[in-house]
Amino acid sequence: MRLGAAALRARLGKARLVLTDVDGVMTSGTIYHFVDTAGELVEFKGIHSQDSIGMAWLADSGLITGVISGRVSKGTDARLRNLKVTHIYQHRLDKAAVFAEILAKEGLSASQAVYVGDDLPDLAVMSRAGLAVAPANARPEVKAAAHWVTKARGGEGAFRELAEALLKAQGLWGAVLARYR
Repeated sequence: MRLGAAALRARLGKARLVLTDVDGVMTSGTIYHFVDTAGELVEFKGIHSQDSIGMAWLADSGLITGVISGRVSKGTDARLRNLKVTHIYQHRLDKAAVFAEILAKEGLSASQAVYVGDDLPDLAVMSRAGLAVAPANARPEVKAAAHWVTKARGGEGAFRELAEALLKAQGLWGAVLARYR
């Protein structure tokens, strides 16, 4: 199912929507739990800074971004809003239904969508998206379903790798670089 370099660039070039899972893609997948002083269970995880800026660059460059996650995290929600993510769906394992809803809201076809996933609940969207991407440490079944497997692992720059490739394929990378010169 892997694409050659030219086919990959072509699919990246027509992408208008970039969706991703959170845990295992934007994070390493490690989730920390503790009980606060009020006795409430608190969860936290780290979203990689390079993945974060990649997400922001996509939004700033005019692409529509979103996440579909099976877990709920107030911290993740706040971080994604800060990164200008348009579609934030948490506590949703019916990822194919959410994918269809987002496409309908945006008036896009599945061929214009990129989806990044690392685990079995992501397969339903990956089989529908125009470009399915998996981090290097994704489950074997997910890597087998992906058009492209990144060199980086989830939570270690995999999303950033995708963001840079997409921006380069669409001729937008120069504008990103110009911000830092």
